Amino acid sequence: MQQATIAKAVSYTGIGLHSGQDVTITLRPAPVDTGIVFVRTDLPGAPRVAARADNVTNTMRATTLEDGPAKVFTVEHLLAAFAAMGVDTV
Repeated sequence: MQQATIAKAVSYTGIGLHSGQDVTITLRPAPVDTGIVFVRTDLPGAPRVAARADNVTNTMRATTLEDGPAKVFTVEHLLAAFAAMGVDTV
């Protein structure tokens, strides 16, 4: 199956929905077989959280992904946009 990533890195800065603080998300192209992976650069060691069903820990009003000490909240809209565009590696 052919995989698709984005052409180049892109960043967006705004107000975090849950924190109310300035946050920045950066999307980067990724190698084949990486999948969709969130990297928490604000946490020590920059832990990674893969967007996989077994990492879903909460779906009440938003989707939370968790792997070890790292959590990523409210990912469903970004993941839906990736799915709509056929992006599966980023």
